[in-house]
Amino acid sequence: MDEVKVVVAHSERTTLRVGDVFFKVDADQARIDAEVEAMSLAPVPTPEILWRKPSVLAIAALPGTTLGRLGGPSTGSPAAWAAAGAAIRKLHDAPLPPRPGRAGPGGASSR
Repeated sequence: MDEVKVVVAHSERTTLRVGDVFFKVDADQARIDAEVEAMSLAPVPTPEILWRKPSVLAIAALPGTTLGRLGGPSTGSPAAWAAAGAAIRKLHDAPLPPRPGRAGPGGASSR
């Protein structure tokens, strides 16, 4: 059996990794729903949603090669880092997804 790794854990959400599957556990279903909606609108590859049930979202790991590990040396080539940077730039330049009931960019305003 694969090891269970805690990727992120705080009072709002915990993300676990088991093999090539990430489990995002969140008590607020609206945050999970907003994340799924944002992934569907993203102009870059996003993880495959394997399933979702109240409070849990299961997504597949994205295919590809690891560019490096926190605290370790970079193993990615300059071309791989340039491609990752281009994908991040494309995501950064995309419009924010709508957030009904939220003020500010991409959300409902009180004007």
